[in-house]
Amino acid sequence: MEAWKDYLDRFDDKTKLILISVLELAQKYSVDAVGGMPYGVPGLRLNGKPIIAVAAHKEHYGIYPFSPKVIKAAQPLIGNHETSEGTIRFKYGTFPSEELIKTLVELRSKEIA
Repeated sequence: MEAWKDYLDRFDDKTKLILISVLELAQKYSVDAVGGMPYGVPGLRLNGKPIIAVAAHKEHYGIYPFSPKVIKAAQPLIGNHETSEGTIRFKYGTFPSEELIKTLVELRSKEIA
């Protein structure tokens, strides 16, 4: 997506693929969402509000569902991945399950509605 191009161009192909894969999977479960740069990182918005975003960091990449309640509700699917109030951190070489991404998007979309 064009909105994400400048951000993604800063990373190697492997990192780009991870970020794009997360976003494409999220888009699958929120067909009405539009791409954008919520808080300066690639993500999706619904009705102008951020649903989910992803960002690359040195030692991990983060998935941001913009809601501590969503993270708490999805905890059984998050497993042993590190979390904070608004972030789920994944080490490179690991990938979130489709079920987790679907759950994050669905729960966050319900909050927005």
